[in-house]
Amino acid sequence: MTTKKVVIIGGSIAGLSAALVLASAIKGELSFELAIIEKGGKEADLYKADVYNVPLFKAGINGEEIIDSTKEQLQKLAKVNFIAGEVTEISGEKGNFMVNGTGFSEKADYVIVATGANACNIKGLESFVKPHTLMPKPGKICLEVGARNVIKDGIYAAGIVSGVTTMVACAMGSATESACAILSDIAGNVAVIHDFKGSR
Repeated sequence: MTTKKVVIIGGSIAGLSAALVLASAIKGELSFELAIIEKGGKEADLYKADVYNVPLFKAGINGEEIIDSTKEQLQKLAKVNFIAGEVTEISGEKGNFMVNGTGFSEKADYVIVATGANACNIKGLESFVKPHTLMPKPGKICLEVGARNVIKDGIYAAGIVSGVTTMVACAMGSATESACAILSDIAGNVAVIHDFKGSR
């Protein structure tokens, strides 16, 4: 069985959406060890939102409900290690990354950066930080990405930090694309996870 370790930096809807797609792919010969590093508290912009424009969410759902219900859904598919802290450095290469922060170090085959648009002060990514042009607020940043949200080989951006428009649905779509890109990289060709009636 192939087991890949994915470290996701950011525990809001983008990080959780990416984790959910990867967790849903665990079956047969493929498994994932997932770690989500979150600062803690309620700093994510989603906590300030009531959402009316995302399909399948009840109208007016608040950010805390979205995060809590997505975590619950995720835990039904896979065991996820939630780590409280802030990442300070990513080093190494695909298949052998080290994700370091205050009080923790995590090895990873792949890394997903889902930090939002407020800042990205992670050593190893400094040269990829640029102004976010699709946000109306000043001082917001994103990371320069290539096709399929690749920052550099094995490291992907997800959500608003990937440069998409600042909307919940855009963040979720971007994160899903990043997770699918990882699945494709592992498979060596385009890989998509589809659930269907009776598949679970």
